[in-house]
Amino acid sequence: MCLMNICLVESTKESEESDLVVMSQTRKRCRRIFRPTWLIFVTICVCCLIHIHQVYTASRQMVGLKKRHKSMLFLSQERKMRQGRALELVVPPQEEDVADVDKNPANCDAKKSVFFLKTHKTGSTTVTNVILRYAEKHHLSVGLPPLRHWQLGGYPSFFDPKIVDPQLPVYDVLCHHMRYDHVTVRKVLPLNAVSVTILRDPTANFESGFSFFRDWPYPQWFDNASAPDSLRRFLDHPDSFYNKSTPWHFRAKNYMSFDLGFDNERDDLQYAESLIGEVEARFNLVMITERMEESLILLKDLLCMDSFDEILHIRLKVRQNSARREVSSRMRDQMMTWNLLDTNLYNHFNKTLDSKIASYGKERMGAELRKFREMLDKIEEKCVLYYDELHLKPWISRIKLKRNSGDFCDKLSWGEVKFGDFIRNFQRHHIDTAALPQLSNDEINQLLRHAQEKVIGEKASLYSA
Repeated sequence: MCLMNICLVESTKESEESDLVVMSQTRKRCRRIFRPTWLIFVTICVCCLIHIHQVYTASRQMVGLKKRHKSMLFLSQERKMRQGRALELVVPPQEEDVADVDKNPANCDAKKSVFFLKTHKTGSTTVTNVILRYAEKHHLSVGLPPLRHWQLGGYPSFFDPKIVDPQLPVYDVLCHHMRYDHVTVRKVLPLNAVSVTILRDPTANFESGFSFFRDWPYPQWFDNASAPDSLRRFLDHPDSFYNKSTPWHFRAKNYMSFDLGFDNERDDLQYAESLIGEVEARFNLVMITERMEESLILLKDLLCMDSFDEILHIRLKVRQNSARREVSSRMRDQMMTWNLLDTNLYNHFNKTLDSKIASYGKERMGAELRKFREMLDKIEEKCVLYYDELHLKPWISRIKLKRNSGDFCDKLSWGEVKFGDFIRNFQRHHIDTAALPQLSNDEINQLLRHAQEKVIGEKASLYSA
């Protein structure tokens, strides 16, 4: 437009000063300026300038979007890390088998949830002490029995989450005695929870239970269940003694299988073999009492514990030597036959432990085992003065600690009831119980008693060994 105006002005002036020839020459000069090639060149330049401006503006906008996205992503990840524990407490997991829990060491620090099925007379109190120390260290939520009790979820009835203190949608840790119900238990555990149990040689387990349980059922079946020949007499004719109407009768047959939630009175081999697959699918590790140190090292690895200090222990609930019985090879065979389910499970998972040690590394296990046993000797020397008789159960050894041995030694000596009551008070400061209304201890006790009455009767539910 500017050029046009110039040409028009120039043309007007020349028309006033010259003749038509001059005007004609001026028009020709203007036409030369506005030849098509010049128009194309100007158009291209304008378009290029517009395009450059648009690209520059768009690039600045993209950089801003990337920065905002990166910032939002970082904040989102940070919030997830902060809220991770809360999310586990409010989102109930779906049922799934747990044998597929990721074993990648890179994700090791995420394994902070553990379920330990505490079986009877297997050294399980020692393992529970280890796990409760782990829970205390990481401020994990622990489902507990009522105050001064060992029975979790209504034991010996199947596990009922309503009979757990505190009431939470999901627990990080369950490790007290329960009768396992796979579907129900998985609903109150995080999806990544590690599941562990422990088995003992069924002959040693049965002999230990026979001598330990002095309330039910053996005193009801013998004039003197503590007599030296009572175990032999039972094994010679178990069917003549075993009475299903007696409270706690299931202690006398496949008691480990009972705790695992199976039908402990089944004797057929096909059923016994089917249990192996179920246990393999449901548990990441089956510990073996006779190989406690190796089992604890594998547990340490599975739970990504920081050091051997976390699996240190001293022997808990050890029987006095005077309470042990002589067991002949014939009696061992009889105990294995009578406890067919327990025998099959133990034999299989004792071999399975060999394969887990092979995967862990035999040389590595050997070296760590030597180190761990040295530490166990030192901690017992540091902590234990001697083993004394337990006041209420004189056939069980009570640990007498050395004077001024320290808080750590004191905690190592705690059984599941004392430690559980400590955790009950400890976790009140860091566990949010607002998700569900809470029951009083008396209300939980009442629910426990009702659940027990259905299995062992009213009289026996008033007192449990």
